[in-house]
Amino acid sequence: MEVEKIDLYLQSMWEAVTFEFALKLAILYFFITWIVLIIWVIKDISIRTNNIFYQIFSVLIILSLTPFGIFLYLLIRPRRTLYDRYYEEIEDNLEIFNQIVEERKKELEKKVDSKFQKTLIEKVDKKIEENKKEDDNKKDLDDEA
Repeated sequence: MEVEKIDLYLQSMWEAVTFEFALKLAILYFFITWIVLIIWVIKDISIRTNNIFYQIFSVLIILSLTPFGIFLYLLIRPRRTLYDRYYEEIEDNLEIFNQIVEERKKELEKKVDSKFQKTLIEKVDKKIEENKKEDDNKKDLDDEA
């Protein structure tokens, strides 16, 4: 009983679909797609560039050349977003900063090494002098004895 009602309802809907209805539906689908493309292009181009003329030009391409304008837009739009470019710039600056830090670190290590070597040499020289004095004292004691 229930299945018969559903079949009757579907059959009446199918009979209501005419060429005129299908044409109206296709036109409605085209305009909805067109509007969605315009909205998407506005959002996409605004995150890719701050140039107002480029943004307006992109929207005009979609407005005037739909549906083929989307392919032209995809060809001319910037590859990277402003966000991507911003973080690439930060990475570049960090690499430069890292190089500077490494250079300064090497310079400091050289200074520290040279100071350490100087103090080490001074300590060794003092030790040698002390040993010479002790040897001289032993020789003096041996000579006296």
